[in-house]
Amino acid sequence: MAGASTAETAHIAPRSVEAVHEPVFQRRSRNRNLQWLRAVAALFVVFYHASGHLAAEFGDERFAAVFNHRFGILGVAIFFAISGALMADILKTTPAPNFLIHRILRIYPIFIVASLVLPVVLFGDPGVDMRALSLVAIGQNGNYRLMVEWTLVFELFFYVALFLVAAVGLARRLEAVAVVALLLSIAGTLIAPDGQARIAVSFLEIPIMSATAAFAGGLLIPWLVRRNLFHPAFAGLAVAAAIAIPGTSSVGAGRLLAAVAAVILVGLAVSFEARRSDHSTMERAATKLGDWSYALYLCHMPVVSFVYNHLPLTGAAAWTTAVVGAVLLSIPLGILDLRLYAWLRKRSDRSTPESFRRWAWIYVGVYAIVAVIFLFKD
Repeated sequence: MAGASTAETAHIAPRSVEAVHEPVFQRRSRNRNLQWLRAVAALFVVFYHASGHLAAEFGDERFAAVFNHRFGILGVAIFFAISGALMADILKTTPAPNFLIHRILRIYPIFIVASLVLPVVLFGDPGVDMRALSLVAIGQNGNYRLMVEWTLVFELFFYVALFLVAAVGLARRLEAVAVVALLLSIAGTLIAPDGQARIAVSFLEIPIMSATAAFAGGLLIPWLVRRNLFHPAFAGLAVAAAIAIPGTSSVGAGRLLAAVAAVILVGLAVSFEARRSDHSTMERAATKLGDWSYALYLCHMPVVSFVYNHLPLTGAAAWTTAVVGAVLLSIPLGILDLRLYAWLRKRSDRSTPESFRRWAWIYVGVYAIVAVIFLFKD
């Protein structure tokens, strides 16, 4: 859910590498449309979880009737589509080892901080599960303490897969790889629709999961944008796909529709970039929330659980407190996230290409060993 940082979208490829295309996101200033879209996606997921858990805990389904699973599915799909679009540019303008190490530094630090600190502060639970902290695709093995880790497991798998694609010289054929990934996702959904609701899956299952379609489609966005294929009229198609999600017969079909909507929305956000500075308070707040969207995603479920189980609130008061509390907590956590990543990336960029290459392959090797071992564990 993290994607690229704001700084990365401003200058994607500072290191020497043969550019294979003109990066769509290589701007002098960040794309505020994407920041706002990130903020909306994060709020969609928060609204969905807060509403669903309110119904489960108190039997109050008023909010769940509005913020149904469409919001959760679409929010995740938007995050994946944004990530895929950014990764398509970064992979083609950055050496593969640098790409992977930067992704690791973007995902893990604040995730580990949140996983270790939030359960202790909110619930007095100091337990640690290294299997969950690894974010390796190991199925249902592991105690996922933030209750949202499954998307990060998918993200890390995507990053490792893209690293391997680049390592074997297929970065120039990334669009073809993306089409194959998209077809696998669709085929998996059609062949095994009942299994698409699972989110704790092995690394062998991720390519055939419907949730992968949004990331695969995102990889195609820069190619489509450079050909001016995103017309404003497509916004209607995105809205129609989003509206149709609750009416589908399976989670897999809903995620495919969400992928269509997300790819269109992200493509339009990139194609019609807002280049002026934020003028209104609302615009500045939306941009900041986009900056902190990863932190909001990480912290919102522990906050929801704490409010519903430990505060004497019910109904609208509980729902509002959970949502507002998650947004407020995301501010310091988001600031820490961005500063920590900037500091770690600055230090890592002092390393030699050989060091990047060594640590990237070490990570991939450990990832592969852990993933294979847990194929045979319940």
